Amino acid sequence: MTAMRWCLLCGDQMIPEFASPCEDPVAWTCRACGFFQLETGGRPLAGEQLAAVRQLPGRAAGGETPLLHAAVETAREILTTFGLTPPVDVERVASLLGYPVEWVRRPVSERGGIARRAGRETLVLNRAYPFHSAAERRWVVAEELGHAVLGHTALAASTAADVPATLREPTRTQEERAGKAFAAELLMPAAEVRAEFRRMQPRLRRAVGRRERAELLQEIVTGLAHAFQVPPAAMRRRLEDLGLLR
Repeated sequence: MTAMRWCLLCGDQMIPEFASPCEDPVAWTCRACGFFQLETGGRPLAGEQLAAVRQLPGRAAGGETPLLHAAVETAREILTTFGLTPPVDVERVASLLGYPVEWVRRPVSERGGIARRAGRETLVLNRAYPFHSAAERRWVVAEELGHAVLGHTALAASTAADVPATLREPTRTQEERAGKAFAAELLMPAAEVRAEFRRMQPRLRRAVGRRERAELLQEIVTGLAHAFQVPPAAMRRRLEDLGLLR
């Protein structure tokens, strides 16, 4: 008998989602508000589990698809499991989850990816790629870790943190977006980003004129990027996605 679970957001009863009728739930969905909680404990999704997540009906709260919401919830589970706070040591997290990071030589256009050898997965960074900062390398590791943990099969080379996925193949596009969503939540948890930004909002309100506000906003974005150790472009996009730059 499956235990009952209640939504952390609205308090309504959540519905279990199954990959197989003879196994435990792979996720829980709140039909009232759309909250989606993945039941993985930080483990990679099996093929049938990933397929079940993709087939869940409707959209989650905020317009997210179930696959994107699953990516975010998985990142949150990892943060909670290991008691992590920003800035997250993403390479250590990857190692703890069984995905060590290695440097290899790849085409110069690629920043990183996943290597699979004899049933073992390794996150790789490209020696030939001109990384601009340690923050950029951290983003690549986080995104590739997301692909590995979520069990993605249509793998593609990692793209910039502030560039939306534009691949033509539907599955690859979904997986690239999910990888970015995972990386964003792992390195820039929504709750912490909102708290830090709101702490700085009074300064923005006191800004006089559009130019002063734009300059101050750039200063805030740069400061947050430094605190979370992510590229400034990734932090700006994160603030936009969270609806904080209206």
